[in-house]
Amino acid sequence: MKISRHITVFLLAISCAMPLSAQNAQIKVGYDYEVCIGGEIRKNDYTLLSGKDGSMFYNPTALWMDINSKDDAACQAYGAMASALEKSGHGSEVPNRSVSMYVFKDFETQMQTVYDDYSDQFAKYNEHLGEMQWEILSDSTITMLDYECIMARTSYHGRDWTAWFTPEIPVQDGPWKFTGLPGLILKVSESKGMHSFSANGIETTEQEIPGMPRDDWYHKEDRIKYLQGKYKHLQDPLAGLAGGNLPNGARLVVNGLETTAGELREQCRKQFDMGYDLLETDYHK
Repeated sequence: MKISRHITVFLLAISCAMPLSAQNAQIKVGYDYEVCIGGEIRKNDYTLLSGKDGSMFYNPTALWMDINSKDDAACQAYGAMASALEKSGHGSEVPNRSVSMYVFKDFETQMQTVYDDYSDQFAKYNEHLGEMQWEILSDSTITMLDYECIMARTSYHGRDWTAWFTPEIPVQDGPWKFTGLPGLILKVSESKGMHSFSANGIETTEQEIPGMPRDDWYHKEDRIKYLQGKYKHLQDPLAGLAGGNLPNGARLVVNGLETTAGELREQCRKQFDMGYDLLETDYHK
């Protein structure tokens, strides 16, 4: 998807002609979120719906599953589909919530709400958008999706980030928690090269921002405490659960793929041996 080169005029025209509520977006941006561990790249897709008053950053599959979780018939249909795919040897094609983080920004209050989960822990927490302070390097530019982008840098919650934003799209927003630059952020990566977000398409839209479909699942949590628990769980997903004492030969199905308890533990150990860590690292205290 590609946005008009006259985006500034377009957005001003919309704002003057029909005031948008907090539930309406003006642009829709697709992002590739990549995690590089030991040379292996894991990629997931995210979408940013951004409007005059706020935005929503989410994984489309997770949103689809969370919306349909409210409908018994949809849940039964999903179960039947998953069972059929697994029986036919295509268990990896079953949609899952392995990437299920949501970030909602409120530009009027300058606050954001993050929803995240692991295992059976569902947490949400609020933050002020002003925490992210930028240094703009106007003499460093690249071209991305046919837009000239300017470099900016920030240190945020334990990591150093380099972003590329385009003033041609006058939206002070971007992927994940990134915001506050005088233009849309199209690419951002951290200094160790492990985490990065890159825009893969942009389009104008009047799509309604759907909001959080399952707020009832989540409880308020301290960000640091939540991240400490998540990190510990990722090191050994079986610890503390009913399956924590499973022998290594026990067979499991994880995200539609068959594995064993031993293989799962080994995969977790390897990624952390190669230096894997979360998007934010300031929870190490």
